[in-house]
Amino acid sequence: MYERRRNLVVRPDARLVNVARFRGQLFVCASGCCCGRVEEGFAPVPTDLFHREWERRRLRNVVHLTIGGCLGPCALANVVLLLFDGQAQWFHSMNRDGLVLALYDHVDGMLEADGVLPPPPALAPYHFTASSWQARPDGQPVDDFRPRLATAADAAGHGCPSVADEPDGASGAAVVECLVADMTGPAAVPRKNGELVFAEPWQGRAFGMAVALSEQGAFAWEEFRQELIVQVAAAERRGGRFEYYEIWLATFERLLAAKGLVSGAEVEECAFQYEFGERDEVF
Repeated sequence: MYERRRNLVVRPDARLVNVARFRGQLFVCASGCCCGRVEEGFAPVPTDLFHREWERRRLRNVVHLTIGGCLGPCALANVVLLLFDGQAQWFHSMNRDGLVLALYDHVDGMLEADGVLPPPPALAPYHFTASSWQARPDGQPVDDFRPRLATAADAAGHGCPSVADEPDGASGAAVVECLVADMTGPAAVPRKNGELVFAEPWQGRAFGMAVALSEQGAFAWEEFRQELIVQVAAAERRGGRFEYYEIWLATFERLLAAKGLVSGAEVEECAFQYEFGERDEVF
């Protein structure tokens, strides 16, 4: 007689349980730093439709649905990650009901075909890759090199990992993220529900450039942090309006000039062009 094989797992309480194995999983970013934040100008995420269609198509225990927080590609919004048979497909701007339905039609199509299929035409414009092991949909090469230049000296005294401390190595990004989290007091980075908050696009760009240049070894993060503390304290003594990221940007500019990476004239020219709309980047 045929005996059904089960995926049995022993829990810490010694109970033996059968764990369903999925063909896939759909992750929906609905409450990250950008996704669904209508108060910050982003489109809403149709979470109710994602759940209704998942139930209606009886995908429970076949393709699991997770609606939650940030998935990582924060330069885009309303991102979903579809894992199917071990392969990842990323989609951005999943704002409209028609796109949600097209995504579930795509899932149904792969289940019927019993294998991974390329995204259909309705989804192709929104398909991208955020995984270094996957090629871009258009086949163009990508330089994924991210140097590990946040050092043990930067992390010392902050309880943060370093490359030397981790058996498999810690990424520079992980160290910098830890150091950013360690910024407390007046110099603490603004957050809302634990997520970084940027009131305007230029603030996110200024933040990202400071982190990126620190990762690339232009300056130690602790050096930037200490200078930021000094500048915040000076602004508080002056009184008046306090704009955190204006101080962040001024600190960043001072440090770049002190390191000889940019000249004072270049900083002034770029600031003038940005203020009067000649370009939409901070640098």
